[in-house]
Amino acid sequence: MRLTPKNKSYGFNRKKNGFAIPQVLILGVGIAIGVSGLMAASILGLTGSRIKRQELIAKSSSYSGITTVRGLLNDNSEDSFYHYLWLLNIKSCSEKANECNRYNDTNPSIEYWSDDEWCDGLPNCLGRQKAPMCAAKEEIDWGEIMDSYGTLLDNVSDSVGANLKNSTREFNQAFNIRSTKYIGTEQYGVSSILIEGIATSNKTNIQTASNKVRVNIQVNSKTPEAGFGFLAIGENESDEIDSLFLGNLSITTANDGNLLSSTPKGSIIWRRNIYENSDECGKFLENAKYTGSSLPENVDGGIWVQPIGMPKQPRLSNVDDIGILICTPAEIQKINTNCKLNSKNSSEKVYRIHSLYAKGPGSKFEVSTTDDSKVILEIMGDIDISNGGIFCHKDGANACGSGKGGNLTILFKQKTNINGNKIVCNDLDQITGGVKFKASQDFANYKYPIDNNKLPGSSFLIDSTGENPLDTFAAFVYGPKLTFISVRPESQWVQVTNSEKGNNNAGMIVTTRASYGWIKDTLSNSLENRMVNIILTPNSNLIPYLGQKDLSFKNEDEANNIEIVGVGYKVSALPAGSFLNPSANRVFLIYNSLSQSYYLRTFDIQNINPATQSSSEYSYPRAFAKMNYESNATHVDLQDNLDSSYAKEWLNAFGIKVEKSNINQARNFSGAAWVKNLCFDGSGQKTWSFSKDFIDKISIWHGTEFNWGVQYYRGRSVILWDTLREFDS
Repeated sequence: MRLTPKNKSYGFNRKKNGFAIPQVLILGVGIAIGVSGLMAASILGLTGSRIKRQELIAKSSSYSGITTVRGLLNDNSEDSFYHYLWLLNIKSCSEKANECNRYNDTNPSIEYWSDDEWCDGLPNCLGRQKAPMCAAKEEIDWGEIMDSYGTLLDNVSDSVGANLKNSTREFNQAFNIRSTKYIGTEQYGVSSILIEGIATSNKTNIQTASNKVRVNIQVNSKTPEAGFGFLAIGENESDEIDSLFLGNLSITTANDGNLLSSTPKGSIIWRRNIYENSDECGKFLENAKYTGSSLPENVDGGIWVQPIGMPKQPRLSNVDDIGILICTPAEIQKINTNCKLNSKNSSEKVYRIHSLYAKGPGSKFEVSTTDDSKVILEIMGDIDISNGGIFCHKDGANACGSGKGGNLTILFKQKTNINGNKIVCNDLDQITGGVKFKASQDFANYKYPIDNNKLPGSSFLIDSTGENPLDTFAAFVYGPKLTFISVRPESQWVQVTNSEKGNNNAGMIVTTRASYGWIKDTLSNSLENRMVNIILTPNSNLIPYLGQKDLSFKNEDEANNIEIVGVGYKVSALPAGSFLNPSANRVFLIYNSLSQSYYLRTFDIQNINPATQSSSEYSYPRAFAKMNYESNATHVDLQDNLDSSYAKEWLNAFGIKVEKSNINQARNFSGAAWVKNLCFDGSGQKTWSFSKDFIDKISIWHGTEFNWGVQYYRGRSVILWDTLREFDS
């Protein structure tokens, strides 16, 4: 809809398809005309002073202008974007103006919030857009919106209401906006509006009186239920369309006791700038790799693209540091194990965990919360829940999966600043998903200790939410630098963690920084044995989880198309006829997804950080585990069947136990995840439940700023009113 000038006056311009003026502005202008007319009639009847009448007419005109502006900009209809105009800074282009910026030369989508963290040192970064460039399915017509608003910013001859024919009144009323200026933040500020009300002679149309009003209006923001960000993706300007892979995720609504509500309210917020002349409008789902997903409309669980400022991490106190957690089947059976946590009879309990691993059959991490006993996990490094491992969130003593997202908060507090080896979602096809390196650097020439800022950011891998199809992982995950991964491996075999005390084969393959890592001894109390070691290819490159996907059969770098399934230590003589180096004690069990076959590969260890408490707390890796180049002395081909007698003979020689995994487990999530990358896959059933109960709980627990999402701005109370009057006759 469009408001058009007619004979330089505000009036109703009827078109074939209806009114060409926003209805809220129609009401505003109508009310303004009515109020102004009543005031003028009262004024003229109460005073005989010509100057007094002109003064009051001009004054009432300026008041009418303020009423009209507030009515238009406070339009809260579902498809309105006028409320963003509160944030504009405009100087009207009147004849007297020395400098100005025309209303049709600006709009809030090309104005930016200054933000050093968002720009992160990038050259020519303007900041974060104040308003979106696109709606869900099309580009927002900011030209039409600003043209409507611009009728209030034109020259001073525009009047309130069309001039009446054969009018007997002596003076007409008019107003126009001289300037607007917003001072404040995304959450709160003041819009200062300079508006001029004038009186003109009905006979000569010459201005006879002026009443300029400077009005400061308090502007507040509010996140409606439909705008709450249950999923938020993107950390800074460098994160573009490859930070999100939805796959076949379905958005559902939780049962909060309101049986009348069947549609989820909330948003997937993709924190990106979209600039003018971009062709991305209408392609949000396509860019998010949504094939197979089920998303409601935009305001009911759909995608909203705007780099909204994210609240800072909640402050923590009385933190209990419990170090590295490796929750194997043996560990979970111990009395007073840290793999079973609760609030310890307090209303809130905070635990600092350096990294958390529950990987392999029978592995489990358990946390119990209630509405009156909440838990915060401060994670310094990574979480890996995969290959049969379970994250068991319980509501009190109830079953796994019964915990409420509003009672468990997981905060990722990464120490490193990433300036190399950037991880993003894999976009090879619509099915595979996972992660890849957008910018990768090798570590052939590193210095000790290594520059940890060259490593990727922290990751949270969870490939199953429980054996029961109804089990749900529910939590508030806050990690602006975090890569959240839920991808199933292609290999049907997983390693069984050795739980026999004193056995050298108590190692574990884990995911660290969205790449492959190795823990030397899960049963050891030694810090060095429990710290993660990052696995490198023979070319000194990191290996992203499930390998850097490449459809080409040229496998020049062994980071491509591989899954590291297990690790073993030599416990018996090598099979007869072996060419493997007899002094090689350790091997990785690796699956090649292109050839669908398995092999063993020897590796060497290179220390890169000291084994200290500080290194552990910051989740720095202890060493590189570098694969050797392929040769008969380093490589054993196990072909495609680990059940064969040949494969079993080699696995037994290195103490590697494997079993087939359940690849059909459902993945159900609820709560919220505010992360850098959100990388799912296109296989298996996945749901994310949006819950109003969660919004209420998080807002009460962490503060109203955590009712975060797409904001609606509203001009409320007038906090300053200043006038300046002029008379020409």
